[in-house]
Amino acid sequence: MFILDLNLRLAHLIQPHLHDISLALVATCLVVYGDKVNGFLKRLVSSWVFIARVMAFILMCTFGYGLLALWSQPLVYWGITRVDFVYRPVLLLACFCFLGVLAERKRHL
Repeated sequence: MFILDLNLRLAHLIQPHLHDISLALVATCLVVYGDKVNGFLKRLVSSWVFIARVMAFILMCTFGYGLLALWSQPLVYWGITRVDFVYRPVLLLACFCFLGVLAERKRHL
């Protein structure tokens, strides 16, 4: 009974912060997999002149990652809100733990 009550309190506590939590999930995914995106960009522009490579990198970092975060955050938020209120804390904890395991496997930790 104590655990269920604690879970319900936690669900109420995180409810107003779901937008920020979904952004944190997206940002964490971008950090964990950003090297893949950068590697793809590097292969794509490796034959370009130096200044064009630098500009491509700047554009990718500012607009590419920004747009990915901006467009995917509402989708993650929508997915979180589709989960029953009582299961949200467990889901979010599992998501962040899963991302932590992925980061550990990629040697980010």
